[in-house]
Order: sequence, then structure tokens, then C-alpha cells
Amino acid sequence: MATNRHGLQERIEARIRENLLDLVDSKQWNIYRGRFVNAVQARAEELLGVPCLTTNAGTAALELGLRAHGIGPGDDVVIPSSTFVATAQAVLLTGARPVLCDVDDTTFNPEPEHVRAVLTPDTRAVIFVHTFGNPSGAGRVAQFCTERGLLLLEDAAQALGARLGTRAVGSLGDGAAFSFNTSKPLSCGDGGMFTTGDPQVHERAKAIRHAGLREVPDGRFLAHEIGGKSLLTEFQAAVLEPQFEAFEELARVRTETALLLREHLPRVSPHARLQHIDHDALSAWQRVAVTLDTPGRAEQVLAEHPWLERFYIAALVDEPVVARHALYTEEIAHRCRDLWGRLVGVTLWPFQDLDELVVQATNLTGHQDKDSHA
Repeated sequence: MATNRHGLQERIEARIRENLLDLVDSKQWNIYRGRFVNAVQARAEELLGVPCLTTNAGTAALELGLRAHGIGPGDDVVIPSSTFVATAQAVLLTGARPVLCDVDDTTFNPEPEHVRAVLTPDTRAVIFVHTFGNPSGAGRVAQFCTERGLLLLEDAAQALGARLGTRAVGSLGDGAAFSFNTSKPLSCGDGGMFTTGDPQVHERAKAIRHAGLREVPDGRFLAHEIGGKSLLTEFQAAVLEPQFEAFEELARVRTETALLLREHLPRVSPHARLQHIDHDALSAWQRVAVTLDTPGRAEQVLAEHPWLERFYIAALVDEPVVARHALYTEEIAHRCRDLWGRLVGVTLWPFQDLDELVVQATNLTGHQDKDSHA
């Protein structure tokens, strides 16, 4: 690989240790004016080109975005049927109702026709999930939402660094949520971030994030909103800060690894098909995925290659809370279970030995050649 991955990893880990020891010794753990939190937000704003608010989780960031836009009881929010349950939970936490739409079978993302098919009289917002870091289709859905007067929030939990044309994911709609959970491109165990280009929404989200507080003319902070506490801590930010500083190098390593995996991963089966990435889309490569032609074939591939995985424990419609509270058709439920059953691949975990993944995938070449001559 063009980048010295091991040297980069060692450098980042050394900086993390230095930050944490310095933070412990300083006893300056102020979550309101923390230097590491401020550094992370500043670097994120430079990367994305929009104001950022760090949070304690990606789900909290998505809920924050919905609340700051006034989404609540009586509202319907369209979400893709291919996502993790946290997307639905963020909607439910506001009192709104998730409405599941179908997704494209090749990108795993919704298209305008999928959103249009499930609109209700109470639909106020659409959440576009950049599945596995892939922003394909986001521009088309954004245009549709603009034409219909619908709020568009990006669930960019897996997509930090992804781009659509010249625009960064996180700047395509009315707001976006990112995650720093253990499986995400940058990680501090858990954490998140909400972004928006709307100053009023930003200020409302900032208040909701911290007990509803806003500064009044005499310098005091008084609660103007119903709000909780979903702030990122200095300890989390101290782990994130060196990763943000090395973001371009980390993204390069991730991309190099993903492209090698995409070259070899289809060899797990003649029936494997790679996730499609639009020509103007740059994925963040949180995962590299393939679909098989049947769920049974996927089970066979998983049994033969234990280093591959199924990404979610259950199809979204089979999560009990979704079955109880979300709106969806039987056809969408069938399609949701079918795609979940056929989808396998690998997660590019941060701080993982990515070379080992490449070795596993490269070894597939000889395995398939032997099979073809049997």
C-alpha cells in the first residue's frame, strides 16, 4: 500500500496516550469549554464545511437534528428499510413515527420513487442513510425533498469523509448525524456529531444538547428548550483528536484497502455482486459488501468463509420495536428480509489489522481457481 499503515497507526496511538495522560494530569475535564472537544469540532467543520456539534452518540445526534427541526408527535419520518435499528429509534424518541421505504437493490440506498411510494399526509421529513459509507442516490433524494418541501436529514453515521461530486456528505440536506462508535471510520468507543448549515437550527440544537440552555443578555444561561445532556466528553475527544488530524491519511488507507477487497471479494461466489457506487459518489468505505442471489447462498458463503459477516443481527422489520411502532407494507417487509438475508461482507474497523483482511480476500483467488478446475 502507498501509505505506511502501521507507522500511521503507531503515531496515532502514541498521540492518544499522550492526550489522555495530559488530560488526567491537568484535571481540566470541563465538558463545556474543553480544548479537545473544541479541537474536534473545529477540525470537523474544516472537513465538512458546516457548523458541527459533538454529541455522546450518533443516535443522539440524529434525535437532536429531528428535535431541532421541530419533528415530534403526529409527524411521519421516512427511513430506509435497510438501516440499523438506531435510525428508527431516533425517530421514535421524538414521538414521531418511522415509515419504512424500499431501497435500491444495488446501492442499498433509497431513490425518489421509493420515498414517493410511502408518503403520508403527515410526512414531514426523510432520513437518507449513506449505507456503509455510500452516498449514491443522496443528490436525487435531496432534490425530491426540496421539490416536495420535505426536511432531509442525512444519517451519515458510517460516512464521514464521503463525498457526492464536490460536496461533502453532511452538507447535502438540512442536517446530518455522524457516529464515532466502535465500527465507524473514526472511533472513540462511542460518540457522535450533528451538523447543519442553518444558524437557527444550530442554536436550537446546541441548547437542546445541553439542558435547553441559551445565554441571555446579562450573561446567564437559562433553559429555553426542553433539553437533556448529550455532550461529548473531553476523554472521548482526546481519543478522536489525533484521528481527525490524520484523517486524510486514514481515509487513504481505508480506500486502498476497500478497493483491494472489492477486487477479490466477488470471488467468494459466482453469484456475488458488489455494492454499486455511483460515478459521482466517493464512499467512506465503512464496509465492503456483496449480495448473493439467495439467502441460502449467503448462508453457504458465511459458513465457508468465517471472516465474512452479516452486518445486523436481524432485518429491520424483525426488530420488535419497529414491528410495534413503524409503518410499512408487507411487500417492503418481504424485500427488507430478503436483502438482509443476501447481504454479507466485511467491516473496516478502526485500529484493525486491515492487511489481514486483504490476505483473506486475496487467498480467495486460488480457492476459486481450484474449484473451477475440479
